Amino acid sequence: MLTISVPAMSAMSMSKVRENARFLTDRMAYELNLTIMQYNDVYEVNYDFIVNVRHIMDDVVRGYDYAVDRYYDYLDFRNDDLRWILSASQYRRFMGVDYFYRPIYTTASDWLFRIYKVYHNVKHFYFDKPHHYKSYKGEHYRIHHGHVSFYKNNRKDHYKHDFYKGDIRARQDKRREAPKASARPAPDRKQVNQPTGNRREVNRTPRPESGKETRKEVKRESKPEVKKSNKTEVKKDVNRGSERSSSRTSQKENKEGRRATRSR
Repeated sequence: MLTISVPAMSAMSMSKVRENARFLTDRMAYELNLTIMQYNDVYEVNYDFIVNVRHIMDDVVRGYDYAVDRYYDYLDFRNDDLRWILSASQYRRFMGVDYFYRPIYTTASDWLFRIYKVYHNVKHFYFDKPHHYKSYKGEHYRIHHGHVSFYKNNRKDHYKHDFYKGDIRARQDKRREAPKASARPAPDRKQVNQPTGNRREVNRTPRPESGKETRKEVKRESKPEVKKSNKTEVKKDVNRGSERSSSRTSQKENKEGRRATRSR
């Protein structure tokens, strides 16, 4: 299977732009059954699209958000222009064919046209060149017409068919914002604290902190001493009081005994 790689911006000549635009337009005319006027107008639209995206596709491959956003803008402009050229039925068929609706895809290192994956013979054409194949240079691109589709305002008298009125955007997801600097994940402490070199301390268990040991010792020593000292002092006071009271009663008993003997 033959696939054609699109050259980078610096190497992609205008002749290559015209060849790719013609090949894509030729297959669209073949599958969508375009008229001669549609064929010439579609060539202009494809030409304008390729001329614009070739400047950013290298950055699209690299994954830069600004380039991806601009690519989808150019693609939406192209698809909107085609809406005013194709009939509603032709446009629905166009949207259902990925190599027409999304003509470019990217790989890890390159960007390619999908049409070459389907049609391998790049030298065969179903139709002749557009009448302005070499003379057209982007005069009908919307930047020259107030950023409005040229074909919407200038083809009303030529195209009498119904136009597609649905959503033409190729990118349905939200725009990606510029990448923000995300915080680095917390490092693994085992890896951070792992010593380097042949050191004997590698397999040793970490010693407990000295501050924690002293606190535990203070608690163990201070609390029991306070409680024991208070209890012993209370007990001593009680014992002393009892001894004093017993001595006083004995003295009274001796005095009363002496008085009794004297009275006798």
